[in-house]
Amino acid sequence: MAFSPKHLILLLVAAVAVCIKLNDAQFIPSGRCLCHNTVWRTSEIITDFQIIQRGPSCDTTQVIVTIENSNNSTVELCLDTQRLLAKAFIKCWNRIKKDDSKKVTCLNKSNMRRAPARVTDIHA
Repeated sequence: MAFSPKHLILLLVAAVAVCIKLNDAQFIPSGRCLCHNTVWRTSEIITDFQIIQRGPSCDTTQVIVTIENSNNSTVELCLDTQRLLAKAFIKCWNRIKKDDSKKVTCLNKSNMRRAPARVTDIHA
């Protein structure tokens, strides 16, 4: 019993459709990362952060920080995950077991590290 190429293609498409339906799968093409441009540091105070683990929609981990500008508006920036600040956020996030209620621990550490050193005059 020989199948024509037309019948084989139809059978293959039907088999794929059945597999997708049975697994309740959804195809998401790659390239849907939120971070397209990254920075490696910021001088503003970081007020919040978000770690998005790599997954089917994006093949890289993303670190998004919220900063407050001088005019009190907030801006979200993506950090370069190969740099120290982003690595520190990822490490702290894993250490607090991804608990949103403990985020302030990571924020305090990152903002303390970036704060300028204060020089005091000991001869005054």
